[in-house]
Amino acid sequence: MNKAKLNRVFAWLALVLLTVSGQLLAGDPARTGSAAGEQLLVPVGARDLAMSGSNVAFSRGLDAMYWNPAGFSHMDNSAAGTFSTMSIFNDVKVNYLALGVKVGSLGNLGFSLKSFDFGDIPYTTNQDWDGSSGRTFSPTFITGALTYSRQLTDLIQVGMTAKLVHESIPRASASAMAFDMGLQYHQLGGVNGLSMGLVVKNIGTNLQYAGSGLLTQSVDVDGDRIEFRDRPAATHQLPATVELGLGYRRSIDEQNSVIFNGNFENNNFGNDNFKFGVEYSYGDLIALRGGYRLVNDTDSEDILYRFTAGMGLNFQLSGTDLRFDYTFRDSRYYDGNNLFALTVGF
Repeated sequence: MNKAKLNRVFAWLALVLLTVSGQLLAGDPARTGSAAGEQLLVPVGARDLAMSGSNVAFSRGLDAMYWNPAGFSHMDNSAAGTFSTMSIFNDVKVNYLALGVKVGSLGNLGFSLKSFDFGDIPYTTNQDWDGSSGRTFSPTFITGALTYSRQLTDLIQVGMTAKLVHESIPRASASAMAFDMGLQYHQLGGVNGLSMGLVVKNIGTNLQYAGSGLLTQSVDVDGDRIEFRDRPAATHQLPATVELGLGYRRSIDEQNSVIFNGNFENNNFGNDNFKFGVEYSYGDLIALRGGYRLVNDTDSEDILYRFTAGMGLNFQLSGTDLRFDYTFRDSRYYDGNNLFALTVGF
């Protein structure tokens, strides 16, 4: 199939998706709070978060490994790495590391690791409810991912991410596999600067805890021997989402440009979201960003995260590309979140 025909096929597919998405997708608020692996929903990538995550149509480079793996195929450097850290609330932090490399005509390959730092938590038991022993523990929440992305034509990009989700506490742990699949189509409908993004996230196995912490002592009726028996934990699905977004890039002149984004996010364990964002860029030097998030059938005072804002700086040092990004996300009941990211390209 030649590129022109492939472009037409994806153009029709994009139009069909835009037409029927509003009728087919509907969240399930009755299942709110019943998903496992909620760590998958904690965002990383300062640039896209600054636009409230609305940038699935134009997400690119290492940030796209989380937001839309299709955009990972658009990486400016032959190899790059990024590290970010964000405080969610109190002493809980999220650290993120991503590495990507171009592999010629095959596309791009990337690896990422997201981990949570909960600090030291007092260790309590049925015999020591107050934690007077002084022992502490810290849960382990980690998501490791491999991403592959390729540019099929000048207008079409596709990508896929395979993730291993692991959680553990003393004497119990759980793991699951999940997959993300993304598509980006540019010049939608033949309009220069108009793009569409589609991404399906967290489709995978269920999460179920197991370990010696789930054993309990029991004695059979009319028996006198104490035995340890396993009490199986419940199994839960991962928080899958489907996002469909549009973006429009407008060049004002040779140095100034602006991007407008909007997308619809369907959640299988909660209300649907509508996200909006904008980015102003002055050449390749500086970018200013902002975003807003609406939750369907939810009053604004009940939305935990709504506004985002951020900036990015690009510069070179001894032939190495450096990018610093910062994002602030307001929080309804806690201090706002601050995300700092540094990206190095070679």
